[in-house]
This record gives sequence, C-alpha cells and structure tokens, in this order.
Amino acid sequence: MIRLPKWTLVVLALAFVLALTAPALAEDAKGTIKSVTADKNEFILTDILGKDQTFHLDAKGKVLINDKESTLSDLKKGDEATVTWENKNGKMSASQVTVKRI
Repeated sequence: MIRLPKWTLVVLALAFVLALTAPALAEDAKGTIKSVTADKNEFILTDILGKDQTFHLDAKGKVLINDKESTLSDLKKGDEATVTWENKNGKMSASQVTVKRI
C-alpha cells in the first residue's frame, strides 16, 4: 500500500476546490447598449446606475439576440443587454452578450 503525505491530500483537495470555482470568476452586467464599434470588437453598456462600461468581445465571444446567434454589428443603441464578462489584462472582456427584443 502506498501512503501519501498528509500535505499531498491537502494540496489535491485545494486544487479540486479551485477547479470548481474557476467558472464562477465570470461576472454579469446588465444595462443598455450605448454604442457599438464592431471593427474594434467593442461596445459601451450603460448600467442601471448610469455608469458607462466599455467591453471588448472575446474572439470566441457570442452575441445572442432573442436566443439566435448574431454578430456585434447587429446590436443597436438602446438594446437592453446582459453581458457575461471577465477582467483580462485590465480590460472587460465579454464572453457573451444576450439581448431580448420584442
């Protein structure tokens, strides 16, 4: 029988817990689309408090309008959006933008 040192089990348990929390690092922001610059892959969202936030869409980022895959240039000023994002190198990097239009 192989006996592992106690610290090895602690390290393995810690690694397991960190692996479970990694997806939770992404945050959500809700607000209104103020402007879109599709050629730069960025857009500005005005949040509920009236603060403008500039997001950059990831290379693998998705834009969903009424649950249909779209492009960043399909977003319109005034669209109510939910943005899933992470802070990458000091930039707000969006992995998904979801818009519901009536």
